[in-house]
Amino acid sequence: MKISTREKRFLIAGSIGVVLVLGLLFGDQWMPSRQGLSSSLDYKKKLLLKYRETVNQEEAYKARLQQYQERLRLGGVRLLAGDNPSIAGAELQRVLADIASRIGVEISRKTPQPEQKIQDNLIKVSVSIETNCMPDQLVQLIAAVESYEKFLIVDELMINSFRIQKKTEIRPNLKVSGYILGPPLKPGEKPASAESRAAN
Repeated sequence: MKISTREKRFLIAGSIGVVLVLGLLFGDQWMPSRQGLSSSLDYKKKLLLKYRETVNQEEAYKARLQQYQERLRLGGVRLLAGDNPSIAGAELQRVLADIASRIGVEISRKTPQPEQKIQDNLIKVSVSIETNCMPDQLVQLIAAVESYEKFLIVDELMINSFRIQKKTEIRPNLKVSGYILGPPLKPGEKPASAESRAAN
């Protein structure tokens, strides 16, 4: 069967008409909406602006990082030497004995306390000491401990007084603590939890 030229034109025009009608009916589903394109474009603009701000702040971040590294280095200088709590506890006892002998305070007993993990790899090492001294010597001892070149603190102070021959003597008990950096955390190991920090 042979199709005439007139029928060919009629079929072509009908096909074009069907395509146009289908385009009008379903074209919005095939083509992305203007609103969707607009919101996507706005989102990408905002994202690009954020990236640009971050890149522009690179120098500020580098400067802040250097400040933190310097503070960490200076803070590390004030920590007790080593990463072993037993060795640091012995060093703390020696330091306290030196300070006490310089002031003229007699230490009658030294008791190492269990170490406490404060956060990540920071460990608190404590020693409890019992002394025999006068009130002004106690003040000097506390001041010397607090102003020592390493970061030491007096956690507890309990004073027992005794009256001997019309004279009152005091026997202070002090708990003095210092800090060390423990070994770094291994991959997969969890840092100290907030509960254990609160308990310390």
